[in-house]
Amino acid sequence: MKTFIKSFLLLLFASAFLVACENCGSTNISEPTPEDAEWLVYGTGDTATFTDNTNDTVYYVRTGIYAQSLPGEGFSVEDECIEQINTQVTNVIEDAAGAQPILGTLILNKPDSLIVKIGVGQETWQLDPNGITETKVLGDSTYTDVYVVEGSSTEPENVRTLFFNRRYGFLFIEFQNGNKLNLIRLQ
Repeated sequence: MKTFIKSFLLLLFASAFLVACENCGSTNISEPTPEDAEWLVYGTGDTATFTDNTNDTVYYVRTGIYAQSLPGEGFSVEDECIEQINTQVTNVIEDAAGAQPILGTLILNKPDSLIVKIGVGQETWQLDPNGITETKVLGDSTYTDVYVVEGSSTEPENVRTLFFNRRYGFLFIEFQNGNKLNLIRLQ
């Protein structure tokens, strides 16, 4: 994670250097803190091991982490001078066998807020970092600070319910078709 943070900050510095010009004032960059980056959950080499509803083991591995600079509120990429740059980081994990949907976490750091989103396949949900959480018992494990998300689509491959927390990521996913993923461990 330290290597990621150093590389990430170097990328941000380079972006600021390229954006700033003599005719423009300084550029403010909203950078994620190490605490913000905890929402991304999955690190290099991490494997999230789940069981599905048939008790088969499903291995998810991190396949990508993507950082990008976005113009701040009131600015666009066409502007000659951009005074505010926000930073967005997306972390993706995928089923090693390719049978289950992609899972992802995203943070968007703004000067006055942090936006946290999670996604399963094509569906995404925004989490309130200061929102209401619950304690959930799954198998032999008790998880605190769990966000409970209820899906709104009735399509068979879409999410009915999911549990997510900042430390372990996706804990439980139930799809409309009855399929389930239960986290066994994250290592």
